[in-house]
Amino acid sequence: MAGPSERRGHMTIIGAGMAGLRAADVLLDHGFEVTLLEARQRLGGRILTDRSGGTPVDMGAAWMHGTAYNPLVKLIRALHIQYYYDDGTPLYYTEFGPSGSQFKARNVVDEFIDYIEHVYDTAPDADDRSALDFMREFLQNHELITDDERMWAPEAFREMENTLGLRMEEASSKFFKYALPPQRDLYVKGGYDTIVQWTEDKIKSKGGIIKLAHNVDRITHHEHQPVTIFGQADNTAFSLTADAVVVTIPLACLQSENIVFEPSLSRELEKGFESLSYGALGKVVLEFEDVFWSRQNDQLLYCPTPPQLGEDSELSEWPVLGHAFDVINLHIFDGSKKLCVLISPPLVQELEAMQDEKWKIYEYLEPLLELFRTEPYKALPKMVDLKITSWTQDPLAGYGAYSTMKVGDNPRVLEAALKANKKHRVQFAGEHCSLTEMGCVHGAYITGEIAAQNIVQLLKSEATGLGNVE
Repeated sequence: MAGPSERRGHMTIIGAGMAGLRAADVLLDHGFEVTLLEARQRLGGRILTDRSGGTPVDMGAAWMHGTAYNPLVKLIRALHIQYYYDDGTPLYYTEFGPSGSQFKARNVVDEFIDYIEHVYDTAPDADDRSALDFMREFLQNHELITDDERMWAPEAFREMENTLGLRMEEASSKFFKYALPPQRDLYVKGGYDTIVQWTEDKIKSKGGIIKLAHNVDRITHHEHQPVTIFGQADNTAFSLTADAVVVTIPLACLQSENIVFEPSLSRELEKGFESLSYGALGKVVLEFEDVFWSRQNDQLLYCPTPPQLGEDSELSEWPVLGHAFDVINLHIFDGSKKLCVLISPPLVQELEAMQDEKWKIYEYLEPLLELFRTEPYKALPKMVDLKITSWTQDPLAGYGAYSTMKVGDNPRVLEAALKANKKHRVQFAGEHCSLTEMGCVHGAYITGEIAAQNIVQLLKSEATGLGNVE
């Protein structure tokens, strides 16, 4: 590693989420001067830890996935972060009450996911189609499942909307498993901001410069030449020149051209960014005076009523019962009296638009919460607090949460474009740049490191007066 006196070039990172922080850290280790520009007044991007209620609650990313090989897992012990594997047995509910131990609709869902993987492994050129339509065909042709399983499986499938961040009618079958996080799932109950703060401290200790409230809107670049970055800070225009830049803004911000590139990016990169979709996922965190739900189950999963049972349903009176929900039992995680309700489209947009009407949000969710009572003859205890995310209202988050796969998307297009771009001075990183860890913090982390290493290798090979970079 080169020392400060040996630094030969200056790099700029745009965006201080996990991808940008990792890219900055790696480039500093290689002896470059690094400036990190962040449009927000804080670091972390779509990592956002709320510590206002005693126990930390992550309103953005909250889990580590693929823990057998996730590079962030090594920080759990090193930083003394409390954690919890939340893959115990979930408890399923319908509007008619707990589903019981023989409710096997989710098992049918798992079988279907294996089936579509088999279909596209054996026929990789087969056309893509809606995951929900494909499931209905699968159920119709499956000879061994029961009529009840055939009826309930599509509703159990909807619970995965809270993973993909979009409706199952829109979800790609061909790349369905690409959008699923690798297993197991570890909940960072000590707060993801611990890792952000640790990385920030490392960057500053190595001489890295972090500038908040710096919104970049234009980048000019030419092959083998320095890059110029333009933007606004405190209503004042700024510009700076760097030997290379790593752009880590969310996919939807790239698609919306929040940053203009002059000249335009290669058509391959533009097609690559267009080849993915952007999903939305939000959270409603409710705190109560007492715990009224199961103390033994990590997750409370609600399946909406199938259309075949419409005459018996109260959906017309309680619209909330028409959505699938994954409700996280934070009491098991950290001892708090809190539930975290995951919300996906279209509900997430509706509820997040009600930031100043939290009692209306609670009243909307109340029929769902009543189902979770272990003593259904008792009224719900008093609600102490309600917090809701605002990602779909946030332009810096791209009005959403993370990349996902709709019918017709193809992540391999972006993968190929990024490989073709590895010898350019404008590099890209973020969860959307990861083929197998899409939507994951460690996917962003890994792509930040890759982008930084691409710059190191490029400048070594160019030998444009920067000297040898170790």
